[in-house]
Amino acid sequence: MVIKGSSVLLYERFEAGDPRFLDELFSLTAQGKLRAFADRWLADRRDSSRQALLRYIDDGCDRRGHRAFVKALFKRLEAEGDDEAMGHFMVAFDKLRRRNLMRSRMSLCRRAFRYFRQIGHCDLARYGRAIRGALVLYDDANLHKPEQLLDSWGLLNALYWGSPVISRKKNTGARLARGHTLAELEPAPIFPEAWQGVFEEIFVMLERAKSRVVRAFAISLLRRDYTDELRGIPVRRLLALLSSPHEELQTFASELFASAEGIEGLTVAEWLDLLRIDNPVAVLFISDLVKRRVSPGSLSLERCIELAKARPVPVAELGLAWAKSKPIQGETAVRAVVSLKDVEAPRVREEAIAWVVQIIERSPHARAEHLRDLVDTKHVEVRKEALAAMRKTLRYKESTELWGAFFESPYEDVRAFLVMHLTARKTIYAPDTLRHLWVTTLLAVHRGSHDNRIVIEQITNRIVEQPAEAEALLPLLGVALRSVCELERRAALATLARAAFERPVLRAAISSKFPELKLFDETP
Repeated sequence: MVIKGSSVLLYERFEAGDPRFLDELFSLTAQGKLRAFADRWLADRRDSSRQALLRYIDDGCDRRGHRAFVKALFKRLEAEGDDEAMGHFMVAFDKLRRRNLMRSRMSLCRRAFRYFRQIGHCDLARYGRAIRGALVLYDDANLHKPEQLLDSWGLLNALYWGSPVISRKKNTGARLARGHTLAELEPAPIFPEAWQGVFEEIFVMLERAKSRVVRAFAISLLRRDYTDELRGIPVRRLLALLSSPHEELQTFASELFASAEGIEGLTVAEWLDLLRIDNPVAVLFISDLVKRRVSPGSLSLERCIELAKARPVPVAELGLAWAKSKPIQGETAVRAVVSLKDVEAPRVREEAIAWVVQIIERSPHARAEHLRDLVDTKHVEVRKEALAAMRKTLRYKESTELWGAFFESPYEDVRAFLVMHLTARKTIYAPDTLRHLWVTTLLAVHRGSHDNRIVIEQITNRIVEQPAEAEALLPLLGVALRSVCELERRAALATLARAAFERPVLRAAISSKFPELKLFDETP
């Protein structure tokens, strides 16, 4: 059996082109065997072998027992002038942590960057291509702390060589200059000429960069030195940046969008998709463009309302403005408008509800249930507007259904409104009127009154005596029955059943409101 880390299995898999040979290499620690494999590996010209070499370097170059092996690879590739591999080494050495001896680590970092610096003195174009190829390899996982940036010797010098913010010392590396912060960093690369006249290369680097540090450098450099070239970028290229998970790319692309080439060819659906970007700065630019480029006539009322419910305020404002430009015709439209009670942005919700309440007050298609939906919302300012509309609109103020629904509300302000208004109205109506009866019923149910049984008896007797009022009284009876025990409920239903037998004219109404009473089946 071959043990893990065996040179036999290593060579077998390597010759077969099996990528698992790296697993064996990582486990191998015998210096002589590693040195021998280095010569064989570097002599292999297969693409798969080359990619495996780069993956090995990207692993970190800090495997136990591999220091001499890494040094051998580094020296050979340095001597061969392998810019790509040396870029991978520079990134790997910059990522080495302080667990490595400081002097040893600094020596590796300095030597890797020295390779690129020597190229820059001889061939600026080659330097530019090589350093940009290396910069896109840095990732955020190893640069999320300020000290990690300062410890990245190659990266820091490539981007900020001439910056007064950075102080360099021979033995300790780079540090912040006294009185400065990293926020003050501006592009100051070594060999600045290598960054001139290469707009396309810098933009490609921006698109490919894995670290925020490199992306921020590229954006700052483009804004400073390439203002003319930034006008007229193909819109599809900017769309790719806008769909990026990196907010700095989204913001940058949104700033350039107005002058993009081909912007007039975007569809309405594509414009609306852009409004979904979760970036407050970018969405501000995009919302303004959508307002100018998209006609509200191309959107339905429902789609406008959907936009009004969006979290970003600019999108919500745009959606509400478009919704308010639509005619509200029919109950379906009213119901759609009522859903604006759920608008997330407080400022937009305030404006939306003022408009919704006007519609509910004036539209012939509005119903009590629409107002009830507003009263049931979690937002207190919406409930306040809805209750105010109820007070001043007669058809809602006299709605038994609406008042009856209020006592189930979980909101204290609604229950207080119910008690206050019903108590006041009870004194207005004569004791023998229907209105007095339903006000008394609702108050009793809400307060848990011990007089509920008396109220139920009064309603039942009135139904028997005044059959014409049955349609109005039966819903009240249903409300009242919710607050009594099962025994009292059965007694009331029994009274209803007797009333139905005594007055056949009541049977249809009672059967409709209380289907549990199976007493009126007249089929033979």
